[in-house]
Amino acid sequence: MHVVMLSDLETQGGAATAASRLAEGLIKAGVRVTRLLCYPDGRTHPWRTQLLRGRLWERFAWRGVQLLSESISMRLANYSQMVWIHRTLDIVLSKLRPDVINVDNLHAARWWPSLVAVCSRHAPTVWTLHDMWSFTGRCAYSYDCRKFTSGCDAYCPTPNEYPALAPKLIADSWKLRWRLFVEHLGLVAVCASNWLAREALVGLWKGHRIEVIPYGLPLEIYKPFNKNSARSALGMNTQTPMLLTCAQDLQERRKGGAILVKALQKLSHGHVTLLTMGHGSLSIKSEAIYSHPIGYIDDEQAKVMVYNAADLLVHPAPIDNFPLAVMEAIACGTPVVGLPIGGVLDMVRPGQTGWLAQEATPNALAKAIDIAIQDINAGVDLAPTCRAIAESEYGIELQVRRYLRLFRSLGVSDSA
Repeated sequence: MHVVMLSDLETQGGAATAASRLAEGLIKAGVRVTRLLCYPDGRTHPWRTQLLRGRLWERFAWRGVQLLSESISMRLANYSQMVWIHRTLDIVLSKLRPDVINVDNLHAARWWPSLVAVCSRHAPTVWTLHDMWSFTGRCAYSYDCRKFTSGCDAYCPTPNEYPALAPKLIADSWKLRWRLFVEHLGLVAVCASNWLAREALVGLWKGHRIEVIPYGLPLEIYKPFNKNSARSALGMNTQTPMLLTCAQDLQERRKGGAILVKALQKLSHGHVTLLTMGHGSLSIKSEAIYSHPIGYIDDEQAKVMVYNAADLLVHPAPIDNFPLAVMEAIACGTPVVGLPIGGVLDMVRPGQTGWLAQEATPNALAKAIDIAIQDINAGVDLAPTCRAIAESEYGIELQVRRYLRLFRSLGVSDSA
């Protein structure tokens, strides 16, 4: 079986990491995988990597967009680039002749969802949704806005947030998606969380097949270690409760750093140590909080040590799909405190994998952290149940079996 995976980034960010893990798992199961990418990482991988556009093409195309935008209109500029990349993808897929195509995130490359229509002409196409972008006018997460259910427009409340789009283009962008789903009823989606599947079905995916398949982890890497040994390896010998929060960019609004800062300042517990893992920093003005920034870590073994060193992972995101950090922490036996939102509701199970705040507010998060610390000090140990759930639900082999079952249901043969 030859699977072609189309995505913007190769390994950078949560969506690309999840796609890479799936690719590795498919290859171990005997599947041939080719990844079509806009931004490869330059490293050697078990899959075949192919650029969908080279640097020369990129410079030429974007210069053309700039000139057209200045002299004609943004709409004509976008259309010109869209036609070009569609033709490129069509030629590449004709040569690769995939048996099935798996689409992942496209928005970091500024690609269009209509590329999926090109894919569907060549092979059964499964779109793995890592966020809401496939069924909104431009945003990856809509927060409280529900325009995506009836039609996004120039009155988008967050047009300048990533992935940004000029307000005058947003209505056309939503209509482009609407046409895609009306004309391609055979498109299938995979969502890691039940929340994202529900949102997709009240949006433009209504009437389409959606499967819920959680992400997979290499559980032989993400596993529990002795906490004291992990802390010694990191040079941390504090006696205070150790909290961890992590994100690629700690200051991104969606990661909830501002919510966490407010919550920490409301804790009734005494001194705590906060480890922060990721780019950026959090400004915490409290003498009771010992902040220890670790920075961004790409090495998986080092991340495992950090997860194991912490008593708790605090995930303060106000909206999220199926955060890898939560899954990774649980696999390492580290329970999680999170807000009752999105896919976190699938993952953080009171009494098994962590504690949920009563609502998505700093006050509620502070109360949940206090309760978690009190429970841990009283001897509550959720590490065994965390690991048991990871082994039963988050193994990469299970994810691969579910994807292969889906591919076969679309008429793809193992011997294709």
